[in-house]
Amino acid sequence: MTEQAERELARLVDNWQRERRTASEQVRQERKQWTLAQRVERGLSLRDLIVDDTDASVGGRVLLWVKQSNGRPFEDLRIAPGEPVRLWSKDPEGDAVESAVVTRVSGARLGLSVSAEYGEFLDNGVFALDREAPEISFERGARALGSLRDAKAQSSAGRLRELCFGEAAPEPWPVRALPEPQLFDRGLNASQRAAVSFALEAPQLALIHGPPGTGKTRTLIELIRQALARGERILVSAASHAAVDNLAERLIACGVSVLRLGHPARVSAAVLESTLDARLDQSDARKRARRLMSEASELRRRLQRRKARGSLDFQEARAMREEAKQAMREAYGQLDLARELIFTQAKVVCATAVGADPALLQSFKFDRVVLDEATQAVDPWALAALLQAERAVLAGDPCQLPPTVLDTTAAQSGLARTLFERLAERHGPQLVRLLDVQYRMHSALMQFPSDSLYEGKLVCAPEASAHTLEQLGVRADPLRPGPLVFLDTAGKGFAEERSEDDPSTKNPGQAERVAVEVRRVLARGLPATEIGVITPYDAQVRVLRELLRDACEAGLEISSVDGFQGREKEAIVVDLVRSNDEGQLGFLRDQRRMNVALTRAKRFLMVVGDSATLASDGYYRAFMDAAERAGSSLSAWADEGTEEL
Repeated sequence: MTEQAERELARLVDNWQRERRTASEQVRQERKQWTLAQRVERGLSLRDLIVDDTDASVGGRVLLWVKQSNGRPFEDLRIAPGEPVRLWSKDPEGDAVESAVVTRVSGARLGLSVSAEYGEFLDNGVFALDREAPEISFERGARALGSLRDAKAQSSAGRLRELCFGEAAPEPWPVRALPEPQLFDRGLNASQRAAVSFALEAPQLALIHGPPGTGKTRTLIELIRQALARGERILVSAASHAAVDNLAERLIACGVSVLRLGHPARVSAAVLESTLDARLDQSDARKRARRLMSEASELRRRLQRRKARGSLDFQEARAMREEAKQAMREAYGQLDLARELIFTQAKVVCATAVGADPALLQSFKFDRVVLDEATQAVDPWALAALLQAERAVLAGDPCQLPPTVLDTTAAQSGLARTLFERLAERHGPQLVRLLDVQYRMHSALMQFPSDSLYEGKLVCAPEASAHTLEQLGVRADPLRPGPLVFLDTAGKGFAEERSEDDPSTKNPGQAERVAVEVRRVLARGLPATEIGVITPYDAQVRVLRELLRDACEAGLEISSVDGFQGREKEAIVVDLVRSNDEGQLGFLRDQRRMNVALTRAKRFLMVVGDSATLASDGYYRAFMDAAERAGSSLSAWADEGTEEL
């Protein structure tokens, strides 16, 4: 390993440890801050749980079906399927503690995946459940870093290490010109076709930079189909379940058979039948495994009853425990054989980067990894996916939302900076292909994002360049005639607020004006389902939802910037919230966050903000100047927004 690679990897390992400790500390503080009763009231804990039934799960684990001793349904639980939890009988920090993962919630029953050697206290009586830090996710990231660190220099992992963290250059390309494959999708534009050819022939890594609306997903689908036609076995991954499901759905629509890994409760309905669980449920092995697990459960119950009566000696107890364990081992064996058959037949496996569980995939090799949302995946999770194959394609946009990092020191030390960004900066055109034609935004809406963050390289597709709301049958608004409006609230006295019990910022006065503008768009005849309201602060989201409750019931979406990543609407209203004498903008200064907000609208975009506050930042000054030059700036002081259309 080169000195540079060793140094950068050591820093990454340290940052990952910091992030892990911060996540764990947040959960510990949560336990200290509130009593168990308070945590239960907030939906963060459960108590008085008992085991109702057991079943075998893949990977030698047990599925426990638990219920509350009072038989009530799990109505207010804020722990979602796929999240880790801690099970305990007396003390959440004591010895009688078991780690588990919530698999599903079904009425009055809760599914928990636990180790086959789970503690006896779960069979002996009632126990409690607490939300836990995602240790499994952190552990998988740590293992990926360890594998990369220990890899031999000439192995594929060793070469990946030096390319990502050392001084190695990308492997040389063939001297011959890149062949253009026979496309399945004949409608791809020149940059999309070039990206597909480039990625197919890349000897190790290829990066596809897909700005908003440029057809990144469409390009990846063509790439995957081309790789399949070559006989490749592919791992399709992404940072989020939503992105994985989007790719899986598109592949299924093209007639491609996929195997989706992940908890069924976190998978979209369109791909449920493609999940590993669904495939296993259809097998005879599942029936045999359930019968064996029932036998094991009955043996454990008999053992507990006889122990309670004192009618069981040591030798007999040991024999009963061994008999139960043997039945469980046979159940796991049945499922493992079925799982192996399913994997053997699968050519495309879809999973989140952290969900590509090595325990499930260890005996299966992939020819290529396709990692979408690579600019939202922290390095350890991205590497967990990339290490599954010798060739990889990373797709994303470093000018949109970055990965979420809890630890401030780790973020500042580089954990918030992704492999995609690092590789693009070091190797540029050698690894990166830009998709440069966007199909979403009116040309007037595209221009500022293109100039400010994409070096003016974006081109508007003819079919999008001049599309308007009026083309949808919406009435014209003579006071807001163009596709872009900056509504300046300076001088209106809309002051931001923040309470002691809620650190998020809100601006009630500006929210009321935003509500007026949204109702104005609705009055033009655009359905509520085609309108989105974006604001960076959760407190403002809550204020706006209350003001526009009737419109929300009709389908209006009001959400944070993060909630609209990857989404689009015909009309978008952006509420920037901040208004103060000091020009403080907080995380609003993150241009990537603003870029997401500005690029969700197809035909109409209104940005509402206080120019006096926003002017403290060069990015916002440039945006306001561009709006002024285009004649798209409107003062809220002169226009109350209530005039009749």
